[in-house]
Amino acid sequence: MAKDDYFVILYEIMKYLYSCLKQGKNVEVDQLTAEYFEIPERYWKYIMYNLINDGYVTGAFARKTKSGIAIIDLDSIQITPQGIQYYFDNNFLQSEDSVDPLLINKIKEVFKWK
Repeated sequence: MAKDDYFVILYEIMKYLYSCLKQGKNVEVDQLTAEYFEIPERYWKYIMYNLINDGYVTGAFARKTKSGIAIIDLDSIQITPQGIQYYFDNNFLQSEDSVDPLLINKIKEVFKWK
């Protein structure tokens, strides 16, 4: 998957927020921006709107306005238990670098991937 794929960005956000929660750290808002993910602002707002409304995060608010979507209180954002579940259910999105190379080779062998 491409680094700007919807599910990749969701996974990265969940990973970051869960890490902050576990370490008791405040969220650095600059790590949750369109610029950080190198995606268009409108796409980022779409992702954040759905993260909030689907219950994966709390603390921040998303509002539809005449000019688009407004994201409010991003500095108060936190992952929810549902977001943590999403994160653990989608660990397959990890890069190959973080997975045992022998396991990767076995999977490629079984599915006849090159």
